[in-house]
Amino acid sequence: MNSSGTGRRWAGAALRWLALAALFAAFLWLTYPPPGSVRFPIKLFPDSASYTTWGYGRPPVPFLFYSLVGSGAGAPVAQAVLSLVCWMALGWVALGLPGAAMAGFLAGALPVVLWNQTVLSESLALSLGAAFLAASLALGRRWSVPRLMLWVACLLLYTGVRVENFFLVPPLLGALLLWHRRHWMALAAASLAAVALFVVFSVVIDKQNRNWQIRMTNIVLTRILPNPRLRNEFLGKGLPDEPTMLAARGRMLAAYDPAFVAATPRFQQWLDEQSRDVYVAWLRTLEPHRMLVRQLDHVIKHWPNAFNYYTAGMHLPGSAWDFYPWSHAMRLPFGEWRWLALIPIACALLTWQVTFADLFVLAYLAAVYLMAFAVFHGDTGEMDRHLVLTAALYRFAPVIALAPVWERIRRVWDPEPPLGQR
Repeated sequence: MNSSGTGRRWAGAALRWLALAALFAAFLWLTYPPPGSVRFPIKLFPDSASYTTWGYGRPPVPFLFYSLVGSGAGAPVAQAVLSLVCWMALGWVALGLPGAAMAGFLAGALPVVLWNQTVLSESLALSLGAAFLAASLALGRRWSVPRLMLWVACLLLYTGVRVENFFLVPPLLGALLLWHRRHWMALAAASLAAVALFVVFSVVIDKQNRNWQIRMTNIVLTRILPNPRLRNEFLGKGLPDEPTMLAARGRMLAAYDPAFVAATPRFQQWLDEQSRDVYVAWLRTLEPHRMLVRQLDHVIKHWPNAFNYYTAGMHLPGSAWDFYPWSHAMRLPFGEWRWLALIPIACALLTWQVTFADLFVLAYLAAVYLMAFAVFHGDTGEMDRHLVLTAALYRFAPVIALAPVWERIRRVWDPEPPLGQR
């Protein structure tokens, strides 16, 4: 009797994995670069060299990745495979086969798949971000040394892609620390390494290459000065009112113009000495949150024409356009999106039982909002590009929010769910 039951469970697990493998193969075929792309195997941009060459002050993972796979015809294949594996793993861990299918549609749609054809950090950020989330959910559900090692690897690889990626980590780390309090030292040790990466590349190196001044110039000229109330508030906090600076209102990338820099000495001094303290103090008020909430639906849309600059001359797979309606349909208005938090709360109240999936959903929603806040207020240049990970996770939130429901259904239907969902 026991042998027969074990055999049926193994057969069921094999069929599920076979279905997942077939699904993956189908999506790989759909998202693989078409034959026409042989002439343009991968698209390079002006800043692509900063990811393939060490010494530009960027985190190390993109450089290591492109050193391994190169920046030729093999790179889009490697990035496509990595993307599908990571996104479908997240969908599988959260919602089983339906989740993997939805993740595949998202990974094959234009806002995600186009970055697999480029030498930039976006493809790695998208893939490793999904991998980190999948590893976090798996580790939260069941503690084991292999799962911890996988989580640590995903954490360090993910935070080693872009500085902004770190803002996804704190809520998820908090959920793991709350659920696995006995193992806080292991979690804290790995997190300290991620914090060190963040401090080195966002503070130490950032001060050397003047990235703060460049981004802050964009923010002042394109967000603060065009807003009369913000302009008066920052002028009252020491922002100089130099005529040349005021005349450049709405201008992007003025920090790269030597003539503008030379004509605004007081503004440059303010950038160096006061801007960080003034701006960070403003970020601690409620106004930045009100501003983000008002504009989040607009900046998160990612209409196809927002990517015209990146897709020009690029041969995209058919799934980029075929799956785009699915990707767009997954986007909820923020006024509705935030109510997804009620799903895990309702599950816990109705069953009188709290699972890690409940906690994970709340941490996921908080992490996506925190990252949107950090990216939106961190710069105003190339917002469509810098928000690609946030937008993808925002769209995938409804799938993640159903994880507590799925987990309870599976426990009734199958006391021993497949690997990754227990």
